[in-house]
Amino acid sequence: SRRIVVASPEVMKGFKMSKKQFLLGIALMMVMVGTSAPAVEAQEMGERAFELYAGYLVPGERELENDTTWGIRYTARHWEQFGWQLSLGYMDLGIEGGPDLSGFIHSASGYFGDATGIWYPAGSDFGIFAGLGYGAVDIDLEGTTTDESDSGLTYIYGANYTWNFGESFLLKPEVRWRTWDGDFYGSTDTEYTLAFGWRF
Repeated sequence: SRRIVVASPEVMKGFKMSKKQFLLGIALMMVMVGTSAPAVEAQEMGERAFELYAGYLVPGERELENDTTWGIRYTARHWEQFGWQLSLGYMDLGIEGGPDLSGFIHSASGYFGDATGIWYPAGSDFGIFAGLGYGAVDIDLEGTTTDESDSGLTYIYGANYTWNFGESFLLKPEVRWRTWDGDFYGSTDTEYTLAFGWRF
């Protein structure tokens, strides 16, 4: 299988820092909203939610830097111990530089959709999930008209915890592992995210 060697221009450093600071600000704002809201409530059977999430991505490919991910999710809990979720997301792939690399990457990004089943042990608000998805990675090579792309199935698993507050809101920290089954991108990425949602 092919492997793409990537490099990082120094001019991207400041931009990456500003993105990380922006996401950190969003996370802190969500936490402040949650702590200032009325008492936390337990999830209920039949509950559904629309969620916006953002967080920190740790790629499995050694040439890529830790960077950011965000997206939307729809979650439904039709049974006390089981539910399901659909999600669409984006990941920004930072590039790790090195003295022996011959080229530079203009930009790199990934897009994915996930479908997962969720188990809530003993009917709790703690969820363990697994499922399948489909993803694509696009890499724009600097100074050339050649781009590289890859797509394929993804395998997802992870865990989360849901805090309901107010009449219709929630906060959900989550860790998610995504294994890519592509031709040149076949790593397992780790996502640490925080979601803010509306229950209905």
